[in-house]
Amino acid sequence: MKTIIENQNRHNGRVIAGAIIFIFGCLLLVDQLDFVLVPDWVFSWPMFMIALGLYIGIKHNFQNLSWFILMLIGGAFLADDVLPGIDVGDYIWPSAIIIAGIYIIMRNSHKQVTER
Repeated sequence: MKTIIENQNRHNGRVIAGAIIFIFGCLLLVDQLDFVLVPDWVFSWPMFMIALGLYIGIKHNFQNLSWFILMLIGGAFLADDVLPGIDVGDYIWPSAIIIAGIYIIMRNSHKQVTER
């Protein structure tokens, strides 16, 4: 038997997906009509990964780590297009190592709190 909460979560997922598709369609229309200058990176695959990561994060209340990984990868590849004067490739590996270290520290401290 389905509960009201399960039906509400499905409805929220549809609303979020519909909103993302609506916004994407509006951006495509504005780009085609040449009203406003829309940068080319808005319609790139890294931006799609960022949007997908945001959708997954919202749908699952940012509980799992997959949304962050998708947004991080999309952001890393998109950074060269958004910031053309800076060579972002030099900073990706050090940043990834720092983020991995913070994740390991936070994961271990969370386990210690729940064990007590």
